[in-house]
Amino acid sequence: MNILFWSGGKDAYLALHFFRESHPEADVKLLTTFNESSEVVPHQNIPLAEIKEQAKFLNLEILLVALPPECPNDTYLERVADKLSQIDQPIENLVFGDWHLEDIKQWRQDVFGEMGYSCVFPIWQKELNELLPILLLKPVEIKISAVSDEFQSLLKVGELFDQKLVMQLQRLNGIDPMGENGEFHTKVVFKNADTPDNQPLIPRR
Repeated sequence: MNILFWSGGKDAYLALHFFRESHPEADVKLLTTFNESSEVVPHQNIPLAEIKEQAKFLNLEILLVALPPECPNDTYLERVADKLSQIDQPIENLVFGDWHLEDIKQWRQDVFGEMGYSCVFPIWQKELNELLPILLLKPVEIKISAVSDEFQSLLKVGELFDQKLVMQLQRLNGIDPMGENGEFHTKVVFKNADTPDNQPLIPRR
């Protein structure tokens, strides 16, 4: 069993795509942490109800971990570890959608490695031109779900993350076109809501 940390945004979607591409027969479950007071995924600003719908469209079981507001790292790790310990199958990998932030990647490897888990990062340091086609050509739309105060004059919640927007962002100084430094966050919207439950939108190959 492989546990993919699912935020509901584009990086998690990309991680799932590339992990499935390199491990076509692997069993995957999603894991999402959320604010137990608001029932919203922190940072991404995605309601828990939408996260559940995403999992349904992907035909994947989702593990939900409730966290207190302003959750400290110790509490986060304790609750995630408790949820992982409840899985009745051996866990092969924890899968993350980190792209370029070395400190976060190293932190995950350190803390989860101490728990005995292997971490994999399917989109780590991939080129932008390798990632964008997956987002633009698949049966999904990517929408801006949250914007930091500094960039609210440039980006709006609900705006499509598409080729035009990426090109605009690439011409600007101080903003990563993928929002890697927290400039903005995204959510995945499945365009084909009629996909049968037994037909994953990210197919096994």
